[in-house]
Amino acid sequence: MKKHIGSTIALVLGVISLISGLNKPSGLLVAGLVIILGALAYRSAKKRILGEVKTSLLRKGLEVVTIVIIVAAVLLQNDLTNRIITDPVPNLIIPLWAIIAYAIIVLKRKKNTKEVGEET
Repeated sequence: MKKHIGSTIALVLGVISLISGLNKPSGLLVAGLVIILGALAYRSAKKRILGEVKTSLLRKGLEVVTIVIIVAAVLLQNDLTNRIITDPVPNLIIPLWAIIAYAIIVLKRKKNTKEVGEET
């Protein structure tokens, strides 16, 4: 559990944001969805890296699909530029955070794989 505390906290915050956004529609609805999907993709990638689960094409595909959904959830909003200017946290910062966190964990995996391959 300690290995996944960050993504667990993100999931809890995502659920709280999503519920708040459902109660009173606002940017929190998109933010909650993005946080949840980003945390799930990150956790899946981290489990693959740690060897807790087998690396499969399906798992990698689902991770990519979640990232694509995050991008689509942000880009398909009406009047996106105005939303980013008036409320940048749910419309720019949180999606970038999710994508960057996932990219870092995936690139870290590739770097470690190269290092291991070079040693043998």
